Amino acid sequence: MRSLNESAAAVASGTSPQQAHDAQAGGGALRVSVVNGNLLFIEQPLLLGHYSDAALTGVEGVVDELMSGILSTSLRLGRYPQTIGAQQVFVNAGRRVKLPCELPRPAGAIVVGLGSEGQLNAGDLVMTVRLGVIAWAQRLSEAEPDRIEPFELAATLVGSGGTGIAPGQAARLVVEGVYEANQMLARVTWPCVSHLRLIELFMDRSTEAWRALRLLEQATPGRIRLEDEVLRDTGGLSRPLDNTYRGTDYDLFSAVTQEDRSGEQSIVYTLDTRRARTEVRATATQGRLIRQLVKSASNADNSDPGIGRILFQLLIPREMHPFLAGGSDMQIEVDDGTAGIPWELLDNTGGASGKRDIDAVKPWAIRAKLLRKLRTKDFRGRVDDADRDAQMLVIGEPYIDDPRYRRLPGARAEAEAVARMLAQRLTPAQVRALVARSDDDVGADARTIVSALLEREWRVLHVSGHGEPPANEAPAASNGDRLRGIVLSDGIYLGAREIAALRRVPELVFVNCCHLAERNEDQLMKDPTLQYDRPRFAATVAEELIKIGVKCVIAAGWAVEDEQANLFATTFYERLIAGDRFLDAVAAARLAAWLQGGNTWAAYQCYGDPNWELRCSGETQSGRGRPPEERYASVGSDVSLLLALEEFTTNARYDATFPKAPLEYLERTFGPRWGQRGKIAEAFGRAWSAVGMCEPAIKWFEKALAANDGAASLGASDALANLRARNAWSVLKAKCTRANAVLQAPPDAIDAARTEIDASIGRLQALLAVQVTAERLSLCASAYKRLAFVEHLAGGNEAESKALAEMTGMYTQAEQLAQRDNDPTMFYPLLNRLVSELVMNLRTNAPGYLQADVDRLRESIEINCKQKPDFWSIVARAETQFYDSVKAGRLACNVDSLIDALRDLKLRISATQNWGSVLDQCEFVLAAYASRDISEAEQQASSKLLQTLSEWAEQA
Repeated sequence: MRSLNESAAAVASGTSPQQAHDAQAGGGALRVSVVNGNLLFIEQPLLLGHYSDAALTGVEGVVDELMSGILSTSLRLGRYPQTIGAQQVFVNAGRRVKLPCELPRPAGAIVVGLGSEGQLNAGDLVMTVRLGVIAWAQRLSEAEPDRIEPFELAATLVGSGGTGIAPGQAARLVVEGVYEANQMLARVTWPCVSHLRLIELFMDRSTEAWRALRLLEQATPGRIRLEDEVLRDTGGLSRPLDNTYRGTDYDLFSAVTQEDRSGEQSIVYTLDTRRARTEVRATATQGRLIRQLVKSASNADNSDPGIGRILFQLLIPREMHPFLAGGSDMQIEVDDGTAGIPWELLDNTGGASGKRDIDAVKPWAIRAKLLRKLRTKDFRGRVDDADRDAQMLVIGEPYIDDPRYRRLPGARAEAEAVARMLAQRLTPAQVRALVARSDDDVGADARTIVSALLEREWRVLHVSGHGEPPANEAPAASNGDRLRGIVLSDGIYLGAREIAALRRVPELVFVNCCHLAERNEDQLMKDPTLQYDRPRFAATVAEELIKIGVKCVIAAGWAVEDEQANLFATTFYERLIAGDRFLDAVAAARLAAWLQGGNTWAAYQCYGDPNWELRCSGETQSGRGRPPEERYASVGSDVSLLLALEEFTTNARYDATFPKAPLEYLERTFGPRWGQRGKIAEAFGRAWSAVGMCEPAIKWFEKALAANDGAASLGASDALANLRARNAWSVLKAKCTRANAVLQAPPDAIDAARTEIDASIGRLQALLAVQVTAERLSLCASAYKRLAFVEHLAGGNEAESKALAEMTGMYTQAEQLAQRDNDPTMFYPLLNRLVSELVMNLRTNAPGYLQADVDRLRESIEINCKQKPDFWSIVARAETQFYDSVKAGRLACNVDSLIDALRDLKLRISATQNWGSVLDQCEFVLAAYASRDISEAEQQASSKLLQTLSEWAEQA
């Protein structure tokens, strides 16, 4: 459970664990570090926050992967913390597995609830952090009753990815919460926090946090002890590509009502986007005028696009117009006072029409992929979602024995189309349809529908039929009104209360119940003087469903055209089944209906989690994000392009599945514009290198070094030489054949590889003449290693021995320089020097490496794994075991545990370039090992390891 050996540290300092506890919990200064990096190699328990109704994206998604999906499982089972003060402790059981190259992993996760985005305040954040820390201390005390020594804790800048909380403020509040927890823990014998590490991906946000904590340290002497600098760690980035940072890939636009002292209402707008974060208080608009416009707009017969533009001008403050003019994904937060506004109809295209580009005339809601989010304080505390294997229920035109309600053939046709399409794309067993078979047939009665609802779990519920507002009441009269629901037979209604009776709540409910407009008003309402507020009625449907825990709700705000309604529904489900997010599926459905004409596309109010996906059991989230043209819409200078390339390169270095499409888009769009500049060309080279594409990387590095501005770094020359040597060996290896476990290559291919590698060595030696560095010596030694392999294929023993000797000498010099400068990466040249000695021992029976060198190597590796772990220090653990196994002739005994250990790292970092280097090293050693008279078991073990690494190096 301990991230570090605190007991040993306490003993070494002459302080007992009890003294350490008393000093820390009793008011001693809390040590605080701000770290710029990612979470791949975090060891401490990690505290992070969760906004209610949010998916596990960003930091939570990363931690969920590191902890084998335990967070997402808890969220799916309804046990995940949502509200302020709620917390859940997740212990990382996977840390108990001991492997030769065991990765640093979080001891656990402490998730604290943050409530709804936009409503978090400073006091709430301090309180929820304090309770989270205490929860972890309690877990430690329960696991180790005698433990009293303090523990280290890592935390994100909790709450700073949403509205209202800046990075500096978040850092200060998290520290205050931890300090308050320590004060309370001082009263008991539970362990407290000795060292808090705040982890932030972007350097500019890390710096802002550090500055805020420096001020806090000065204002409250003795409370905290802040490190003198922001620490750099694995995967850190400079700053977000856009002006501001959000923890999600969609913007949030909040529009909620507020009443002043005179009783006059206005709408308070808050805009939190990647381009701006601002709050605007709108001037109160004439309510009567708005109501008249809403009534006119919320009608199937309305074909006047001017109403949408008028509503946009009246409702949206002018200073916010530029931020809503684009096509960035948008979610609008509404409350009871604003939910009845048909926001989907708002338009700012300026009346554009004619033969212009279709994207220029799309309504705002379609361009922005608009979704709604309901702000409510009244909701179910615990929600049990339906299982991923649960079925889908489609109900169309239920049987009604009340003559006031006429038949709805359009509703039946829509339900039939939805059920048929779902059954074709899934399986018939996964879909149940309660739909009339013909005009002469009647739909399911109330008993049949209610029995079907209660007999099993339903993950998706789709209903088309008549809906009824509360009797003798106006639907929009007050917040206390409750929807009756879908009209069934025998005076029964299917509404939120009936759905709430289900043991597990559906994740998606699609309700199309506003065909009521086809009836006369005196049929519709008990009191004909009351006007039927259609958008408010749909909002009430959604509100009741959201309160019981339905993740995504679609409700029609007015009667819709049958053909367009059918197209909207089938397109929506088709995109969900194809893997689209809820936000993208809604956008596709709206676009399809809009292209058919009319305003049916705007009738559907869509509430829910933008990132929700209809995934079946065993399926993982698609991870589809914004298309490149949207993601990089803000790239307007070479500086922003550098940031975009930096972000791409960092992501690609860790994930072999990271798509190349963004890089291809950046190259295609901005390469011709700024690619002649040295820094830009070098950045493109590093990006292509990160995805394992040597040839385009070489092309860009050559362009960088030839740029007239001379802005490319000296490291570009190193990278180019290294890539040429690597690529030469890769090309040669692709032309090799294997005969009796021995590689053979055509002579001309060997000559070409030798020439290219010699040229790379010449370039690196020229650079060494300018400046000798451990990194450059290691690159040159690596080129000699590949040359030695080429000469081995050529059968030139003398040339191979010469290359091995040069390799050993270069790595020895690099090792000496690193040792002289106390460079923590000394393990890398030392490890490779031992490899060269091992290979010479296998080929020529020269003396092998010494055990003293191995002990020194292991010590250096462990220091790196503790202080600044990365792929190379972790994999070096396994490589050391591999070399020892080969030297002792016991690879067959250890190969399975070795592969298991490497697979653990592969799950964390899958970049093909990294695994290609590991493969090259193993091939280099095993080729020499195969030249010895080894057993069949050892040969099989060698083949098994090489095959595994080859697959990892080639996966894309």
